[in-house]
Amino acid sequence: MSKARATKGVQNRGTKAGSELAIPRKDIPPVGQVLRRAREHYGLAVREVGRRLGRSSAYLSQIERGLIRQPDPTVLLELAKLYKLDFMTLAKWAGWTGEPEGLPGHGSSATFLVRRVLELDDAQRAEILGLIERMLRDRRT
Repeated sequence: MSKARATKGVQNRGTKAGSELAIPRKDIPPVGQVLRRAREHYGLAVREVGRRLGRSSAYLSQIERGLIRQPDPTVLLELAKLYKLDFMTLAKWAGWTGEPEGLPGHGSSATFLVRRVLELDDAQRAEILGLIERMLRDRRT
C-alpha cells in the first residue's frame, strides 16, 4: 500500500450496510502504522510519548509495530488527542466499532460498552455521557 493511500481518510467506497457504508478491510491502514507516522510527524520519540501519557513505551511500540492491533480505547483516545487525529476514525481502524467477535457475553463488559458507544452519533454519545455523569453524581450523594 502506498504511503499516500495509507494516510488517506476513509473514503465512501463499498456497499451500503444500514445507514453506513461498509469499508473493505484492505482499504483500512494498520492503526499502528498511522500512529507511528503521526508520532514521527511531530518529531517525538516513543519514550517521550510514553512519558507524556504515563504509558509504557514498550506498549506503545507494540501498537506501532502492529503486535497489538486493537489498542485499549483509552490509550487510543490519548494518542488521538496528542497527535491531533480523529479518534472515531482510529477506533474504526482498530476494530472498535461493529459487531464484537464471538457471543455478546464473551469478553469484558467494558469492551462491549465501548463498541456500542462508538456506534452512536455525536448527540447520542453526549446524551450517554450526561447520563453516566448523573449516575455517578447520584451515587456520591
